[in-house]
Amino acid sequence: MRGRKPTAPALKVIAGTARPDREVPDAPEFDLIDEFPDPPQHLNVNGAAMWNDLGPQLVAARVLQTVDLYALQQLCYAWQVQVAKQMAGVDITAAEQTALKALMSEFGMTPASRRKVSSGGDSKKTGNKFGALGSPGR
Repeated sequence: MRGRKPTAPALKVIAGTARPDREVPDAPEFDLIDEFPDPPQHLNVNGAAMWNDLGPQLVAARVLQTVDLYALQQLCYAWQVQVAKQMAGVDITAAEQTALKALMSEFGMTPASRRKVSSGGDSKKTGNKFGALGSPGR
């Protein structure tokens, strides 16, 4: 475990903790998915249902990039394993629950993580969207 996740640069500006000597280049951007693919063959009914429910919503929110399909596949597989265990009456370990929650938070599927997910749609606007902060009269 490496500790807390890094804070997004925009959040540092808002909090007033941004420093030029700590600037990190923006994360690489990959192609957004326009047409969501069919579920992978190794997913069972429960995994495929999650794939088909969640994927189109992530595409519509413009947050799903091509490289994210692998993580989404892992999330759906972890979900299907947990559902199968529950249906069989087998207890789910704390590590399995933690892993599933971590995968879910990567896609903004928990209330706290949803606040940190940004849509790729309007991120390329010109100008500083935080420029008015701290200006007198606003």
